[in-house]
Amino acid sequence: MEDKAWEKLESYFAKIDELSHIAGIVYYDIETSCPIKAVEEQSELAGKLFTQIAAISQDKEFVALLKEEAAKEGLHPMRKRKVEGCLQQVELMEKMSLEEFTNYRKLKSESNFAWKKAKPTGDFAAWLPYWKKMIAEERRVLGLQKKPKHKTLYDVALDKYEDDSSEEQIDAIFNPLKEFLIKKIPEALKKQAQHKLPELKPYDVDRQRHLGLAILKMIDYDMDSGCLRESVHPFSDPLGRHDARVTTRYYVEDWRANAATCLHEGGHCIQFQNWSDEQWENRANMLATSALCETHSRFYENIIGRSFAFAPHLKKACAEHLDPAFGEMGLEDFYHLMNEVKPIPNRCNSDELTYCLHIIIRYEIERDLINGVIECDDVPAIWNAKYKEYLGVDVPDDGEGCMQDVHWTDGEIGYFPSYALGNMYGAQIKETMAKQLDFDKLIADGDLGKIRLWFAENDFCYDYMKPNDWIVKVTGEPLNPRYYIDYLDKKF
Repeated sequence: MEDKAWEKLESYFAKIDELSHIAGIVYYDIETSCPIKAVEEQSELAGKLFTQIAAISQDKEFVALLKEEAAKEGLHPMRKRKVEGCLQQVELMEKMSLEEFTNYRKLKSESNFAWKKAKPTGDFAAWLPYWKKMIAEERRVLGLQKKPKHKTLYDVALDKYEDDSSEEQIDAIFNPLKEFLIKKIPEALKKQAQHKLPELKPYDVDRQRHLGLAILKMIDYDMDSGCLRESVHPFSDPLGRHDARVTTRYYVEDWRANAATCLHEGGHCIQFQNWSDEQWENRANMLATSALCETHSRFYENIIGRSFAFAPHLKKACAEHLDPAFGEMGLEDFYHLMNEVKPIPNRCNSDELTYCLHIIIRYEIERDLINGVIECDDVPAIWNAKYKEYLGVDVPDDGEGCMQDVHWTDGEIGYFPSYALGNMYGAQIKETMAKQLDFDKLIADGDLGKIRLWFAENDFCYDYMKPNDWIVKVTGEPLNPRYYIDYLDKKF
């Protein structure tokens, strides 16, 4: 049946996608190759593009068409989710002027720019004034979006990234995981001490870059529709239908960080590169929630990338691109090196077992911060105390402490739980996948293309759905954290 309203909406969606694509390219340039003196100028350009996108949400015809579609019975589920997402932005822009929205974006850019300058030296005091302004505005904007279902401001923040989630639900999931990890980590460290790990040698950036490219090829990332670059904080970006880019960060003293990052960001982009034609045709690309995206990045990084079945392939790549000595290293030794449990201050470089405690710390702090229980000034001391209590780690400075992630400086409050939720979803999906595929053998044979195809046919094509509906569609049951706890318990 012909849908005249949808046909008219298509022109608006095309304009939004076009502007978003350009803004994405500008942002990618800022993060990877833009000269430091040009960052402010480029950020202003990106801000203007986002303002133009926001202005569309105030267009009377666009709003009327969205509401007309939303009221229809039997609307295609992909289109329904697209319309719902657009109406959320419309609701915000009905309460904010374009000037206010522009100021909101500007505060984020100023905070990010100040963070970039202050982070290398851990100068929290230099960043603090900008961050305080940004957090104050974030609280105000979240207040505008608050609905009766939201008990707290942080519930609003969570809802931006994970539909219908709440502090109460996250606490119910995180508390047993936190209890398990705090008990399990000392046990794993004690067991690990019985096995002498190989020496960790430094390798230059050029060798590591070649290793990263080899890893992306191994996991079936399409380099013709992507690229690998370096950024201060690694990320991946689906700029267009045939453009899903990876960035990494190189640590000369520890090549494993780059290897894990390429697996992680490559996993993100494999999802982006394998959205179905139907999703693109119905504007349902880019509708996956944060946790759904993190599911696949964490899956490729850990469940595949740190598995014993994958170890021979990674070891061979290390021998070819880093050092021939890896060829002589025992497989068990290499596997243990890739899975070393070592509590450290840095989240991105942390091991699989301790990782979720890094997330839980951030969750507890940002929840209290956005709810006004604590203020920005309080964060370094609270951060350091939690790292000592949960991980037994002394934080050397704020650059390696509360300033290490880009999320807070960009105002992405509510995103961090997505990483831990993604770990849980991934463990549950692995159980489902293993009933249909000879999972370990496919990895051992280096046939990751079949795993990618399984995801495309059984998972990625449904990632426009709300998380609770999506996980039931993919695995046949609601999210069950026990799969992830059991996975970690068995592995470590």
